[in-house]
Amino acid sequence: MSEVSYFATRNAIIQLVNQSSVLISMVLMLVVFVVAFQMKSHNKRIRYFLVTTSINLGGLMFQISSYISYAYILYSLVIPGFTLYFIETERNEKDDWDGNFWMILQTLSAVMIILMVAFSGSSFLIGISFLLQYVIVIIMLLISSKQLSASIGFLIGTSFPIFTSLAGMLFFGLYTHGFGITMMLLIVFFGYQSDMEQELLERQIELSENKVSLLMEQIHPHFIYNALQQIALLSDEDATKVKPAIQSFSSYLRKNFEALTNEKMIPFEIEMEHVDAYVELSQILPSRNFTIKKDFKITNFNIPALTIQPLVENAIYYGIGMSEEGDEIRIETKEEGGYVMIIVSDDGHGKKTELPTQKKHKSVGTKNVKTRLNILCDGELSIEKGENGTSSIIKIPADKAISKES
Repeated sequence: MSEVSYFATRNAIIQLVNQSSVLISMVLMLVVFVVAFQMKSHNKRIRYFLVTTSINLGGLMFQISSYISYAYILYSLVIPGFTLYFIETERNEKDDWDGNFWMILQTLSAVMIILMVAFSGSSFLIGISFLLQYVIVIIMLLISSKQLSASIGFLIGTSFPIFTSLAGMLFFGLYTHGFGITMMLLIVFFGYQSDMEQELLERQIELSENKVSLLMEQIHPHFIYNALQQIALLSDEDATKVKPAIQSFSSYLRKNFEALTNEKMIPFEIEMEHVDAYVELSQILPSRNFTIKKDFKITNFNIPALTIQPLVENAIYYGIGMSEEGDEIRIETKEEGGYVMIIVSDDGHGKKTELPTQKKHKSVGTKNVKTRLNILCDGELSIEKGENGTSSIIKIPADKAISKES
């Protein structure tokens, strides 16, 4: 075979590999993008992935149109997007770790690649620049992963663009860089899906366990016994109050049992109906007099069932109920900083007089509320105690609490 025919055959094979790889990559990326876009939960993590996929698709489109330089510019931006995805995957909420450092480093590497494409044009130097970008990714994975075993998919995925970059440096005219990035994103996506399924399974198990604990906590015999005893006494003291008391008691039980079978968010007004039934029932029991004040700046939102009532119960019995001071419980709602906030506060000093058994009872109820908030809506509960009483603050991301229909 002559040298001319050898190079002609070589170039034909390289051209065939280039066209085949980019066509396969576009099909795979379109499928992944459509599947990811149709996912119900478009959290920050999946949004970063969609942006990264879109950038890679743009690079593939330029490559299929033979605009290789523009394709490389877009490929250089994939890794900064991937870095954002990794940061969101690894960090816990409120974490302040080295994500900004990695983003700055990857942005600088992307700028270096763009400068190489614009002013050098050397495939070898461009390949070296891409390799540097991927080495930074690997270092980031090794240093910043919470569990290295959990990031094995990231590491395997990164090996593909490294391999295609090396191939492009060894074989002039071979442009399979987009294929390598596509395979990386494909592996990451399937890893994401696997993580999501495992997380969903764990949440379902935790929610099932929480139901049992919730049942024991909410339908406790002592409260039911006292309520029935007091209703019996009312029949002798004031018969006109018996029927409303029974209705409140019935509503209280019904709402509890409904909540135990409800794994979805419910309207705030429905939860408040349960709270009102509990308050009415509590007011017929032999306890200190108290008043409920409401300040609702927002009501058109959803909340997990049995999250406000346990906090009101704590305020009644362990806030003002265990103290000689205070007689007011306040329930407030507002939207602030991207969150829907529900605040239950009292003006008592219950923290000074709680017995160990009462503290345990209250902590179990608080734990149940935290679990339901976390599982059902990524919400959180914080307790603030002071000399002027206790405040329980629920924070739910507004995009989870306020539905489009609200």
